[in-house]
Amino acid sequence: MFSFLDGINSWLSYINIEAKTKARLYVILGFLGELYMAYISYRFIANGNIWWGLMLLSVTIVLAYFLYLNFVYYFLSKTSKIDITPWIYKVLHIKPKETQERSGMQYRDIPANGLFDARKTMPATMISTPVEQQFITTLAQEMIQNKLLTTDYGGLGERGLNNLLKKSKKPVYAIGKGALVPYFSMKHLNNDYVIYAGINEAEAQSVGKIKTVGLQPISQINQQKFVLYLAAAYLTGGTYKMMGRNGIMTDSKNYQIELRIAYQKK
Repeated sequence: MFSFLDGINSWLSYINIEAKTKARLYVILGFLGELYMAYISYRFIANGNIWWGLMLLSVTIVLAYFLYLNFVYYFLSKTSKIDITPWIYKVLHIKPKETQERSGMQYRDIPANGLFDARKTMPATMISTPVEQQFITTLAQEMIQNKLLTTDYGGLGERGLNNLLKKSKKPVYAIGKGALVPYFSMKHLNNDYVIYAGINEAEAQSVGKIKTVGLQPISQINQQKFVLYLAAAYLTGGTYKMMGRNGIMTDSKNYQIELRIAYQKK
């Protein structure tokens, strides 16, 4: 029986099936396995091997409990009130992989134009024309096509995404916290700081003008005293999920480019 179930499991691994559908198939296979184990337990007890029968029955009951949890989650899209896995994680000091948050830098990539002292960098905002905004959207699509961005919500499964949304109460984006733009630069033109970005230098276009650096308007920065450098540019936004009144809802916002500006005294 177990060889039969293992064969089906191996067969399913070769088929490209949506994760939730595959999980449901595994639950059904698990149920068949439970029936078989219950039958074997009964036969042990009926034949006088009570100790072995009870031990196998105990294992069957434990496995049935976890099978129930998966049935509730994958078939009913709910979580059970008697789910003890969070307690197990807490006792064993295990941090579930699905809910681990990135540590260290918010973004894992290192800018190609070098590293700047984080104490001398500030976030900056920019304003973009409709044409520039359209190019940002196109850039996002190119980054996804070139696998510089993933749209799998940081690798979270449905259960992990559901738990994270309930815990954080904040939107979770399909592209995660964002990714470093492949090419970016800043030019000082006609008293404006213009940002250029693209999949590479040859295809780069303007994506906006800097509006503020930190909390200060760019026009109020003393350009005779400070030199500004574009330390990093990250693409963020897009499709996201968040908790609504009736469960998880999906929405989207424009892709945008978040900037980090480094400054240095002349």
